[in-house]
Amino acid sequence: MIKIVPLKALQPGKDIFELMISDQVNGKVQKNEQLSFEDLLHLFGCALDDRPAIYIYEFRGETGVMSGIWAAIDLAQTAENAIKKHEETVSSKVESLKTERKSNSIQQSPILLVHKKAKDLDALIDFVVRTRKPLENEWSQMGHFLYQVLEEDLIGKIVEEFKKVDAIYLADGHHRLEAAYSLQKSKPQQISSLLVSADEISIGAFHRMVSGIAISHSLLMEKLKAHFYTSKIPNNKPYKPDQKNRLGLYFKGEWYQLDLNNASAALSSVPDTVILQDFILSAVLGIHKPKEDVRLTCFPDSKWTQFVAELDRDETSIGFSLFPMTADAFITVAEKGEFLPLKSTWISPKIPKGFMASSSEAVVAKGEQLRIN
Repeated sequence: MIKIVPLKALQPGKDIFELMISDQVNGKVQKNEQLSFEDLLHLFGCALDDRPAIYIYEFRGETGVMSGIWAAIDLAQTAENAIKKHEETVSSKVESLKTERKSNSIQQSPILLVHKKAKDLDALIDFVVRTRKPLENEWSQMGHFLYQVLEEDLIGKIVEEFKKVDAIYLADGHHRLEAAYSLQKSKPQQISSLLVSADEISIGAFHRMVSGIAISHSLLMEKLKAHFYTSKIPNNKPYKPDQKNRLGLYFKGEWYQLDLNNASAALSSVPDTVILQDFILSAVLGIHKPKEDVRLTCFPDSKWTQFVAELDRDETSIGFSLFPMTADAFITVAEKGEFLPLKSTWISPKIPKGFMASSSEAVVAKGEQLRIN
C-alpha cells in the first residue's frame, strides 16, 4: 500500500516559461552557461500556492488525451517494496541526487508511477476535469493542463482509493526514489509523483549505438547465427522493427533485420532489450557493463533522426534498433522482480521540466514570497 498526500505546487510564470523554452535553455549554448530552474525562480519570481493540494495532470496530444494524479508519496508510510522497480541504479548518481535533495527543497518534476486500471480512480479524475477549469499556465498552449483539488473530502476519496491499489510500478525516477528512501532513514521524506493508469501510458524504444569496436563483417554475422536469422533491408532504408523478437542492425553502412531463430525460440518471452544485451552486446561485442561502458550510447525513439545521423557519421559504429515494450510486458517484468538493462523504456507522458515543480517550503524570489490565495 502507498500513502499519497497533498503537496504545495510551484507554477512558473510567463517570464520563466519564455526563458525555459528559449534557445539559451534548450541547448544552443554551453551547458554550464544555462540557468538552472532554481536560478530562474530567484531571478524572475514564481507563483507559489501555499495551500497543499492534489492535482490532475492532463496532456492533450495528437494521439489523444492522457491524464494522471499528481501528489506526493509519503515515504514514511509507504514501504520501499510497495513500489516495484524494473531498472537497476548507478550508485554514484544516487549519491549525487541525495546531496542535491539535502540542499534544495524544490522538486522540479515528479517521478512517474504506473498502476493497473482502476475504475473508481478514473471516475474521480473524470469528475475533477468535468467540474472545474484548468489552472492558467503558459504550458497549456503546448497541450499540458493542471486541475487543482483543494477540497478535503475529495482529497480524502483519492487517498483512500490509492490504498486499494494492489501494486504500483515505477516507470521513471529510479535514482530519485532510491535517493529519497535513503534519506528517509534520517529525515521523513515525501517525493513528488505522477500516478498514471497503465492504459494511459505510451512506451517508446531506446535504440543503441556502439562505437570503437573492431569486428569484421564475417565474424559478426557468424556469431549472430547462433540466435538470429539475418536479412538485408530493401533499399538500405533505416529500419525500425515492427514486432517483438525482431531487431534492426546497422553495420558497415548496411541495415539488416534480425529475427530470433528456431533454436532460440525459448527466448521469445524475454524482453528484447535483455536479448540484445545478453546475446549480442555482452556475448559478441564485450559490452558487459552497459551502465559504465562509454562505447555504448542510447537514443530514445524521439531522437531517431539523430540516431541515424550519428551512425552515418561514425564509420566504426554499430547500431541496434528495437521494438517498444507494451505496458503489460513492462508490468510483468516489474511483478517478477526482474531488472531491465538501463534505458530500456521511453515512457510518456513526459512532464516539461519545471511545469510541475513542488516545494515543502516557501520560495523567496526578488526578496518577496509570492503566493496565489
